[in-house]
Amino acid sequence: MRTQQADFCEYLQFEHLAAVPGLTHAVFTRRGGFSAAPYAGLNLSGVTGDDLATVRRNRETVIAALGLPLVGTLTVHGAEVAAVERDADADVETTNEAEWLEPLRARLRQTRADAMIADQAGFALCWAYGDCAPVLLFDPRHHAFAMIHAGWRGTARAIVPRTIAAMRDRYGTRPGELLAGIGPAIGACCYETSAEVRATFAAEPLAGECAHFEERPRADGQGMALYLDVAASNEAQLLAAGVAAEHIETSGYCTGCRTDLFYSHRREPKPSGRFAVAIGLRT
Repeated sequence: MRTQQADFCEYLQFEHLAAVPGLTHAVFTRRGGFSAAPYAGLNLSGVTGDDLATVRRNRETVIAALGLPLVGTLTVHGAEVAAVERDADADVETTNEAEWLEPLRARLRQTRADAMIADQAGFALCWAYGDCAPVLLFDPRHHAFAMIHAGWRGTARAIVPRTIAAMRDRYGTRPGELLAGIGPAIGACCYETSAEVRATFAAEPLAGECAHFEERPRADGQGMALYLDVAASNEAQLLAAGVAAEHIETSGYCTGCRTDLFYSHRREPKPSGRFAVAIGLRT
């Protein structure tokens, strides 16, 4: 990934996605922004206790860096896929932005999903993350794109293959042509989990086959502990769904290890912030 600087923020980009004309995306670090401790930095979450006016200011910083308005559903740690579309008569080149953007946002506020797909220009799909894996997809043939919020629950329900199937059904996407990026997420180095979580993965055959669990002795010598690598599990799901290995780029960052760069729900004292990830097409 490459690092970019903008006014009051810093963000990372996947090399292969950054090379696509008209496509914009960013994985924002926590550096910059206006939030005070314990949310210090570019916090995009308005539900963990930060001052809402400050969060809005941080959001405007993200919008300015991307050059696109942001849209998103309510995430619920599930595996539902939402198609994001403007009203049929809303042409972003001839219509005032407020006339099409607010109706779209209003619909999405009533939508619960952990994957969004789209093929229209003029907006960016955006969510805030704090250990779950951000997975970005782009279909260069049909100019369709997707954002996935893959926590352990969504990963256990094979949310990545579900999203790719939805893109195939709606846009004609061919998995082998997709470009994919997996952003910072908590790794097996930091994420101790339970046998119940492993059993949940096993209940979904593909997710169980792709899951990356590790067992290691506990530091106190009291038996073995089970750890989950969320990003690696989703990378395996991409491969199983037919995405070419050379089309997958991973960030290599564990959010638990790098709280200097990213927020971590599990490794930081609560409350904590969430970092922004976005993808969209310019008009």
